[in-house]
Amino acid sequence: MKNPTAFTILLILNILYGLTLLLYPFMLIIVAFSFDDPAASKNLLVYAYTLILISYPLGPLLSYLCWLFYNRFSFKWAYVTANLPLIWILAFSTCFFFIK
Repeated sequence: MKNPTAFTILLILNILYGLTLLLYPFMLIIVAFSFDDPAASKNLLVYAYTLILISYPLGPLLSYLCWLFYNRFSFKWAYVTANLPLIWILAFSTCFFFIK
């Protein structure tokens, strides 16, 4: 192993973000009901919320690129790419905060 600490952190992050994909089908069901309100078709935040949730699997899948940087001894970039799903979580939280 090149860096045992980095390996452990990257492995734990990939497992955690991979487990969030198990909840993804349930979140898509929730998105389907977000357009029940007649005023929702005019609210751009509902569309942003929908796009964020639909594109969420890209985050965990792109986070697996951290192993490419790990193999090249670029551990800082490996940490950055491993935490890419946090962008979706931050965007979802921000959008959800403004919808209420």
